[in-house]
Amino acid sequence: AILGGHEDRVQELAYEYGKNLGLAFQVVDDLLDFESTSDALGKPTLADINAGLATAPVLYAAQNFPEVQPLIDRKFSQVGDVQLALHYVEKSGALGETRTLATSFAESAVAAACEMPECTA
Repeated sequence: AILGGHEDRVQELAYEYGKNLGLAFQVVDDLLDFESTSDALGKPTLADINAGLATAPVLYAAQNFPEVQPLIDRKFSQVGDVQLALHYVEKSGALGETRTLATSFAESAVAAACEMPECTA
């Protein structure tokens, strides 16, 4: 939109569309890391948590169970940390919350796209 010389409002809508679409994509990726198979993903499942990364499902679990925070702080480095985090993710309903978050970002991207003026090209 910027390179095309569009007005400020179109630039803002394009920004909102791209931002929200990207966030939806990332949150779905976080969700699939817990719910999908290695074959479907093309990478090992639980790759992020095994790499010490706390993604949306783990962060939601930590909101409900403060005992998850030390696991995050030490990047799931101790034996049993990943399994314990998975337990709390399942117990907390974090996967549903993550799905809701992804849907919200996707809906915001669609809303921004729908506000864009018709293309005259």
